[in-house]
Amino acid sequence: MKYDKEKIDDINKSSRINKKIAPWDRPLFLMIITFIGGYMNAYTYITRNGILANMHTANMSIFGISIALGQWQRALNHFIPIIACILGAAFSEFIKSLIIKKKYKGDWRKMALVLEAMALFCIGLLPKYVPDYIVNNLVSFFMGYLLCLFRNFFGIAYNTTICTGNLRTVGQLFYGALDEKSKDSLMKLLTFTVLTFSFALGAIPGTIISIAVSTKSVWVCSFLLLLLVLWMSKFELNSKLPNNNK
Repeated sequence: MKYDKEKIDDINKSSRINKKIAPWDRPLFLMIITFIGGYMNAYTYITRNGILANMHTANMSIFGISIALGQWQRALNHFIPIIACILGAAFSEFIKSLIIKKKYKGDWRKMALVLEAMALFCIGLLPKYVPDYIVNNLVSFFMGYLLCLFRNFFGIAYNTTICTGNLRTVGQLFYGALDEKSKDSLMKLLTFTVLTFSFALGAIPGTIISIAVSTKSVWVCSFLLLLLVLWMSKFELNSKLPNNNK
């Protein structure tokens, strides 16, 4: 009986500790954010003339190739989304500074996600006749914004709306798992692999729903972001955290 009681106490202690883990430190939370990144790529590809609004490595390459070939209009078309992404990242820093200065009690990223959800909802209101380059650049802007909100996991840099750096990390963790042969290294490898391929997973319903619903299919992402906001709010309410502006 003593053993059973100790075992139950350990389980309860573990459960209490587990509940204190912030949502953004949980794989599911980052999976949803990454899912949204893939979904939005599919959204612009299907509804806005085959453009992948998040793929700025490709945009950089095509920008340079187009300059070399003297295709100035094409170069400009791929340069503007890059600038939009940069401005989105800068805007996220502005929002962070603004929320912190207002002494918001809680994690500033919660309010940042609310803004993102509202922005994507508004994008869904834009009719089909709005020029594709406007919508694509708006998406690039807000994906660059979202990219800056959650940037690490397991203490390792992680990108939620682009994949190249994450693929590098998966490769490094793969070697680490082979070299260390530990449960921890294997768990990191599996987790990062699932997180990284959540991007492709998001593109599947992003494609299907965009074909079925067209421009309003972006509202799925607004809904998912608001679910994450509720998750963060519940965590803050339960843990009664002090001001957490990291």
